[in-house]
Amino acid sequence: MAKPITGKTHVGERREKRPNGDIYVYERVTAYDEKTRKTYTVSQKLKGKIKAGTQKILPTRPKKHKGEGGLVDATRRHTGLTDILEWVGKVSGIDNDVCASFSEGDAAKILSIARYWIGSGGNTLPRLESWQVMHPLPYREAITEDVYGSLFKDIGRNEEGVQRYFSARAAHLGKSPMLAFDSTTISTYSENQSEARQGFNKDGDGLNTIKLLTLYSVKAGEPIAFSKQPGNIPDVISIENTLTQLKCLNLEKPLIVTDNGYYSQKNMMEFALRNVKFLTLVDPKIIWVRETIDTLREAIAGMASTCPFDPSICGATSLRMHQFSRTRQRSRNRNVAGEKETFSRRLYVHVYYSPDNEAKKELAFRKDLLELKAQIQGGETEFTPSAQKKIDKYLTCSKKGRGGQLKVGFNDKAITEAKRYFGYFALVSNQTMDTFTALENYRLREKIEELFAVQKGRLDGARPRTWYPDNLRGRQFTQFISLGYHCFLMKKIKEVQSKLGKNESGKTKSLLNLEKKLENWLAQRSLAQILDWFDCIETTKVQTAMGSYRWSTESVARDRLFLKYLGMDTE
Repeated sequence: MAKPITGKTHVGERREKRPNGDIYVYERVTAYDEKTRKTYTVSQKLKGKIKAGTQKILPTRPKKHKGEGGLVDATRRHTGLTDILEWVGKVSGIDNDVCASFSEGDAAKILSIARYWIGSGGNTLPRLESWQVMHPLPYREAITEDVYGSLFKDIGRNEEGVQRYFSARAAHLGKSPMLAFDSTTISTYSENQSEARQGFNKDGDGLNTIKLLTLYSVKAGEPIAFSKQPGNIPDVISIENTLTQLKCLNLEKPLIVTDNGYYSQKNMMEFALRNVKFLTLVDPKIIWVRETIDTLREAIAGMASTCPFDPSICGATSLRMHQFSRTRQRSRNRNVAGEKETFSRRLYVHVYYSPDNEAKKELAFRKDLLELKAQIQGGETEFTPSAQKKIDKYLTCSKKGRGGQLKVGFNDKAITEAKRYFGYFALVSNQTMDTFTALENYRLREKIEELFAVQKGRLDGARPRTWYPDNLRGRQFTQFISLGYHCFLMKKIKEVQSKLGKNESGKTKSLLNLEKKLENWLAQRSLAQILDWFDCIETTKVQTAMGSYRWSTESVARDRLFLKYLGMDTE
């Protein structure tokens, strides 16, 4: 209980010096007690303090009583998924390269749309504005249709920024990178896309297409650059521009890996003349390839030719001095433009044989010939050029007498000759390479096919969804950034999976059990499902007059272990 005031009060000031030199100033109320004839303190409160070395009093903020002030601001956002994507952009260097290549505003929009595509599983852009409300992105303002439409047009016309980004990504590859090169087609109904033309449609829907060509780093597991072409341009004539683009990327001694769609004498010559290393699949029907197969049959039949990582395949390699010829375009020294020039280059021909593939190929071949025979006997007279070629080569047609019955047989000699090469395939390179290293490198090229599937199926890339070529270029570039996020995150998840369940020193039994749970969980989920799982994590921020507060959704031990092994700071 407070002492009753019996005399007059006096308001005064008391100063108290602290060890750090600050002086605290108190307002003190005193009173005189007539009975004890002593002065006592009625109340005391801090008015402020004088910082060391100054004379001015800094007043103390008035103390708020309960119920005063109250709530000032509060937000709740889904941060589990976006935190992972923010980490990917930072660690991969993608965000830094985008910011270095474009203006601050455009970079923020590009990264926001890229994260939206991968985070939403490829939803269309009209849904972005509502998704953005609950998911923090680098661009804080609303990304409306006008915003992303204008962005795509600006990017499509800003070739300097696009090429600067490609060069920045290529700079991360180091010496002698291995690059897969391939194409896919994008179908469209639009008549405004000048590059949409009839050509080989890889989706088989009969629409006009736009061709998308991509360079993919096999070892790094990420796309490096892309370009688009009219849909009627064949793959085989796309190499020359690609070789020119490689010079712009300033790559040191790259190895370009392609499939047989890009094989031709001219392309091999272009690689040879520009001193660019290549590895390509070739058609075993080519005469000089068949000659090499015949030379290596005996070596391939031996047990020593078995592939160490795939016993179903045998292989051997032969060195070949290959003749190239060209017509000179310019006169130089004693060589005159228009003259035919011949030169030789060393090639390594890797031949492989698979009994399983031979059986499948022969079965398909037999079914095809039987079907053609039945069609001819049924009165069919019009065939595709490829079917007619098989008929002429492998079937015999004759009639007995005038108006006699048509008799269709088989040209067994031609069929036997064709079957000699079933089960064989060949790779050609101008770089010294072990037989099965070449096979392994070529198989890694197949990852680029998965890349196209992701872009079309998971990043809304199956259709142009824009009216004009420049806008499409900008839209495809933004998808390319999202593809980079996808590839980097997939690579990191595979690294996590590779270290799980290994009984290394220092791992407790409980940790190994937890790793096993994480291993099973990851094996059963796609990347989209993993991101969707973490999208439930929310962060709530509350600002009151008393201070700021923040908390996030709790997570189980398995999820925390995943983020830890991924490399994110979960503390």
